[in-house]
Amino acid sequence: MGYTTRILSVGPEASSFLEEKLAITFAGNAPEELRDYCYLIEDAVLEGHLAVGQLVEVGAQDWRITALGEIAEKNLDNLGHVTLAFDGSPEPRMDGAIHLGGVDELPVLTEGTRVVFHT
Repeated sequence: MGYTTRILSVGPEASSFLEEKLAITFAGNAPEELRDYCYLIEDAVLEGHLAVGQLVEVGAQDWRITALGEIAEKNLDNLGHVTLAFDGSPEPRMDGAIHLGGVDELPVLTEGTRVVFHT
């Protein structure tokens, strides 16, 4: 199946990162200094492995993984913590980044938005 979660709350500064095509997620207890900048998500278990080309549903939009940072899969599974970069880059900018491409419009990320990584 992959990894299925939904956004539980949105930090007051999270949208400023989304304007830069970035969304930082955390499940459970995000560090206090990061909470204002994060999308807090339901804790979930990753079934399978992430790979370039896989489908990621973000709300009503379908994205494809274009690059994975070295620790993105581990961080997603253990902490629900990744940086989603909606830029279609073929190379990761950060070790914990998952780059997504295929849609020209940024997703709407609000409480209740569902995020599904298909593996």
